[in-house]
Amino acid sequence: MVYSQIQKIIYWLKCKKYFVSNSITYRYSKKQSGSVLVILPDSDIAFDFAQLLLDRIEQKKNNNISFLLRDSLVNFYSNDLKNFSELFSYQDIDSLGLPTPWFIRKIKKSNYQNMVDLNIEFSPFASFLVRACNSEVRMGFNYDNSKKYYNVILDQNYQKDLDGTFDMIGKFIKK
Repeated sequence: MVYSQIQKIIYWLKCKKYFVSNSITYRYSKKQSGSVLVILPDSDIAFDFAQLLLDRIEQKKNNNISFLLRDSLVNFYSNDLKNFSELFSYQDIDSLGLPTPWFIRKIKKSNYQNMVDLNIEFSPFASFLVRACNSEVRMGFNYDNSKKYYNVILDQNYQKDLDGTFDMIGKFIKK
């Protein structure tokens, strides 16, 4: 998505309060436990990856993971995955493609310690939501300015190797 100059200014004015502290560092600790929010993209690769994550969760009996997915795509996912999901709709997205303030507050109340954005390309909604919630682990893929939004940057080869990407994500998520 290409923004005009005025859209960039509006975006900056709306977002500047969330980008105050860029010095947050990732601290790995095995003793802390935290919940995980996985933001699924609007593509067909997300269906396979979400099912792989769900299968691994069921093997470990770990119920502290949630998926954020668009309500119009919920019918493409399995019924098991729907039980672990939070939905968002067009009403939760403003005119610039950013999450609305009340949706940010809703996600913040869930107090996710780990947030994983699985969008390979820049998604204003997902990347800004991850940054605005300011969870301890903010994970996403590498693209222009991704360091502003995430403190753990993933390689973009996950379309080829879902198992390897899951293992890489698992290393950084607090258990």
